[in-house]
Amino acid sequence: MKKLTIKIAIFLLPVILTWAAVEIFYRTVDTNYSRKHEVIQEHYDSAEIIILGSSHSYYGLNPEYFNQSTYNFSNISQSLYFDELLLNKHLDNFRDLKAVVLTIGYFTLTQEDDGSEDRWRKYFYDQHMDLDVPSVSRLDPKRYSLAISRRFNRSVDLISEYAKNGTIITHLANGYGIQDSTDIVSDKDKVSLNIARKHENGSMDYKVNQERLERIIAACRKRGVQVYLVQMPAYPAYYKALNREKWKMIDEVLGSLDRSSDNVKHINLTRYQIFTRDDLRDADHLTNKGAEKCSILLSSVIESDL
Repeated sequence: MKKLTIKIAIFLLPVILTWAAVEIFYRTVDTNYSRKHEVIQEHYDSAEIIILGSSHSYYGLNPEYFNQSTYNFSNISQSLYFDELLLNKHLDNFRDLKAVVLTIGYFTLTQEDDGSEDRWRKYFYDQHMDLDVPSVSRLDPKRYSLAISRRFNRSVDLISEYAKNGTIITHLANGYGIQDSTDIVSDKDKVSLNIARKHENGSMDYKVNQERLERIIAACRKRGVQVYLVQMPAYPAYYKALNREKWKMIDEVLGSLDRSSDNVKHINLTRYQIFTRDDLRDADHLTNKGAEKCSILLSSVIESDL
């Protein structure tokens, strides 16, 4: 029995040490989540505009080109579910906030809560952004160990990246996502079809997320904060590959919110003519140059309103 116990201990020791090393990494190294949680608090007294949303805004709206004091509080695959949680946590702490920008993609209004994109991210929102995430159960072991929340190979990749670069942060100090020419896809028509298939969930049920938008709008109205619902530019082949009726539904929902709320403006840039194919790096993300153009445009609209 003693020999068996020793053998089990020898077998488990590398597993335990590996788990401990990954856990220490996630608890001590800054991630996009922990860094944005820290920096947003530094903007409580200065921010006039806060940008929320997914990778469309993360890589598409650069505060550097806004005339107002702006922070990009979006993140990759950030859903309205987390936009609302983040806004609820921080909204009342801003002293001079005038506007909240929310980017709305083709998939945003029909995205399910606690879907596949949130399988590991929700634990980082919970732990690194100090959010009380309803979809994270107190009995869920992943809530207490970030090391088991992600695939092991992805954790190894991040540790390797940190060893090479000294950081795993992928955004600038203003929250805008870092990208360069290597991120520009050569065959945008082909990738547009692939991304369109990925983004089509076949649902036309937008009730949950419309109600979420209404709550966000109401919370902002109480603080005298304008809400800008922005549909970002898209590559022509991507737009054409998706359900026309769903595009129409999205436009109608956002337009209705615009008409019924005095603190809301819907801005549809999906096929806005000033954006060329070269302004997009793939199906639905802007290049740095495209982001500059979009940021200047949006800043001027907000400035004229305020």
